[in-house]
Amino acid sequence: MNDHDALLTAIGEHPEEDTPRLMYADWLEESGQSERADFVRTQVGVARPGLSAADRYPFVRKNVHYLTNFVPGWKAELPQLDGIAWGDFNRGLIEEFEAESEKPLVKHARTVFAVPGVHILRLRRLDAAARLAKLPELARLRALKMVSPYTTATALRALFASPHLARLRVLDLHGQTSFYIHDPAVDTVAADIADGRFPDLEELWLGSNRIGNDGAMALAHSPHLDKLRVLDLRNNPFTALRAELRRRFGSALKM
Repeated sequence: MNDHDALLTAIGEHPEEDTPRLMYADWLEESGQSERADFVRTQVGVARPGLSAADRYPFVRKNVHYLTNFVPGWKAELPQLDGIAWGDFNRGLIEEFEAESEKPLVKHARTVFAVPGVHILRLRRLDAAARLAKLPELARLRALKMVSPYTTATALRALFASPHLARLRVLDLHGQTSFYIHDPAVDTVAADIADGRFPDLEELWLGSNRIGNDGAMALAHSPHLDKLRVLDLRNNPFTALRAELRRRFGSALKM
């Protein structure tokens, strides 16, 4: 593995860390891509926590310059794939993409995940999850967001059975009501999430999902959700365990 590939692997393995990105910026500069290198450093600077407004301002000013004059061209260099839309640059790299359904993602997985920094998937529709669940590239994901109510509990359960999703930190299933209202398996989705298959989970968004008492009980009694900083259960019809959920999750709970 050459230095370039090693850096991309490090970024993919640790997308939340700045050090691999800054090392990638050094590689870009050594390769004659000084503007791209400075852009990565600039966006890392913009996102750095704890800076005063005065200290952040030079980074913000340079960032606007790059967003206006360079980013459209850099974004145009990304693979143009049917059913795949790229998000914006963050900390110097594209981190997020959106797939119309599992079909284009299965078809283009290798190309999509060859883009350094990609670790957030917005999925608009999930019909047949079996092929998607088998993709080893899913191990790159740290956040999975269902952005339209076009799935079923059965499809989600098949996807969550994937051994490649264990490093998820954010799982957003908000607003799947229009399908779940006819799907009695919704509580089993909550139970699956509660069983420890996502040990690093920090945010779990389950608002407006027709979760009943069985699903609430699975979450409240789970010994595996101690890392949650956000648990959104708003607009669900369960009637029991509200006090127990508050005791279990404290300020992380939105209910």
